[in-house]
Amino acid sequence: MVGLAAYSFLWPSAGSTHSLFLKELYVRDTLRRQGVGERLMNELRGIAVARSGCSRVEWMTDRDNPGARAFYRSLGFAEFDGKIVYRVGTGAA
Repeated sequence: MVGLAAYSFLWPSAGSTHSLFLKELYVRDTLRRQGVGERLMNELRGIAVARSGCSRVEWMTDRDNPGARAFYRSLGFAEFDGKIVYRVGTGAA
């Protein structure tokens, strides 16, 4: 395996469009910086464009992940400050 992109489609409660949400992007360590991640991101955009009613691709990364943030910036993607993420644990290990 060279890399993978796991995604799903999300439908907001209001509005007529939906989004492709990238859950996980992974490229094997030894194959990074060879265009694999860029090709996966381009393929995701193509999937979203081909899907009727899909208006955007969305994903998240941690603020303390400078490598991922630099990668997305290198592809021309700007960080979006419009959402705040909340998380609560369930107590399960």
